[in-house]
Amino acid sequence: MKNYSVFIIDDHAVVREGLAMVINQEADMEVCGSADDGPVALQKLFNIEPDIIIVDLSLTTSDGLEVIKAIKARYPNIFILVLSMREEMVFAERCVRAGASGYVMKSEKPSVIIEALRKIIKGKIYFSEKMTEYILNKAMNVKNCEDKDVVEALTDREFQVFQMIGNGFTTKQIATKLNLSVKTIDAFRESMKHKLGLKSAPELSQYAIKWAHYQDVII
Repeated sequence: MKNYSVFIIDDHAVVREGLAMVINQEADMEVCGSADDGPVALQKLFNIEPDIIIVDLSLTTSDGLEVIKAIKARYPNIFILVLSMREEMVFAERCVRAGASGYVMKSEKPSVIIEALRKIIKGKIYFSEKMTEYILNKAMNVKNCEDKDVVEALTDREFQVFQMIGNGFTTKQIATKLNLSVKTIDAFRESMKHKLGLKSAPELSQYAIKWAHYQDVII
């Protein structure tokens, strides 16, 4: 029997199958199940107790951050590794605050994923060398480190709405997609304008679109 079981959450079958092939080649690891979205994963986890879960941030009907929070709320002892196309420098810290133990870009080699899994299983945090250096510099208040991204001031839900604005979604579309009222989305917009120092809705939209384009954030 293998020592560690891994569950995969990704909306692309080819990614799930590819990860399973890589992980199952390890002498002490095996994939015990997979799901293409958050609700399906949570349902399957009632009957499966993996040691670690690999989750993508971009899922069909779920927000990856919310899935991480839901998993950790129900299964606090399960480790979570985020594997995503989204830029680590933008999303990694939020993922860890949500409950993840590491972040790997999908552009990395399979060996990096295995390295991350092994580190996380030992109770440690896994980031790339670049991300680790950035966090250490920020913690030490080094003046020469990269400027802090102003969107870090946004809550996770505000950040989710901000990304959707940046990708061209209207207030009504955002409300429908997140199952929230238009009034609630408008309240998020007002809060974001205040936090980002913007005066109007068009300014917020322009800022969000430029940010999404610069960070290459597609949702």
